[in-house]
Amino acid sequence: MGGQSIELNQLRYFVAVAEELNFRRAAQRLNMSQPPLSRHIAMLEHTLGTPLFDRTKRSVRLTAAGRRLLIDASDILTRTESAVLSAREAAKGRAGMIHLGFIPSACVEIVPRIARRIAAEMPEVDLHLREVMTYEATESLGVGSLDIGIIRLPRFGSGLPIEKVYSEPFVLITPRGHPLLAQREVDITDLDGLDFIGYSTERGGFLFDVVQGFLSAHGVTPRVIYQVAQSHTIISLVNEGFGVALVPRSNTLITMPNTVVRDIGLPADDLHSDYYLARRPKELEPLLRDVLTLIRDELSRDILPVARRG
Repeated sequence: MGGQSIELNQLRYFVAVAEELNFRRAAQRLNMSQPPLSRHIAMLEHTLGTPLFDRTKRSVRLTAAGRRLLIDASDILTRTESAVLSAREAAKGRAGMIHLGFIPSACVEIVPRIARRIAAEMPEVDLHLREVMTYEATESLGVGSLDIGIIRLPRFGSGLPIEKVYSEPFVLITPRGHPLLAQREVDITDLDGLDFIGYSTERGGFLFDVVQGFLSAHGVTPRVIYQVAQSHTIISLVNEGFGVALVPRSNTLITMPNTVVRDIGLPADDLHSDYYLARRPKELEPLLRDVLTLIRDELSRDILPVARRG
């Protein structure tokens, strides 16, 4: 090729002729006259050092080199158009990669809702999900290996932009056939002295503080059989009949055959599980700003306590 380069327009002209197998129709398709088109094809053949078409007065056919080039040229043009579109979408904040970290309890409802909204409204966003604990998320956000975190409120200052975006109430879960289910109404005081599966202080202890604080405020002291860190473990133990438990409502989407969920009217403004939206501290680019806006729109209507009018 003698150092000569091939221009994208030459490939476009070639593909048009190769698909039409007629220079006149190809020129019309390209909105140009036929002589310049013929010259561009001749220049391309000269650069490649081989004919691309067998021409007669009655027909135009691709050579073996032309058939091979048609495959590659079509692929190059398609990828070029895709790259241009992606760049334009990225400039508008609509395309790119977002790394979202989330605590395990957010996997049941929150993360699927976010992923569904992004897939529907921002399909060019490549969303990467990573399950983390709150302290891991704050560290990763600080160094930039995560863009966004759905976390609990850090016990110590993180220096990150952080805001509450979601809350959910608690419900009672019991084993099937438990005596509480025979009662028409169940009050929180009915849990006093009952076998109970609670949250532990392990891995943050956020839910331990919430549930234990609520029980203590109402003078309720159940007989704690087990304390574990994750709601799905609590539900499994309840399913096996070890006791009753209070869990955030979304966790009851994890169904088990011997577990019964009962809403006993727990005061949501006093007993709720909160989630916080944190982001890396760097200046916001359009894509990250738009994803944060979408997450707030999806979740923030469910923040507790609900503001009361005076």
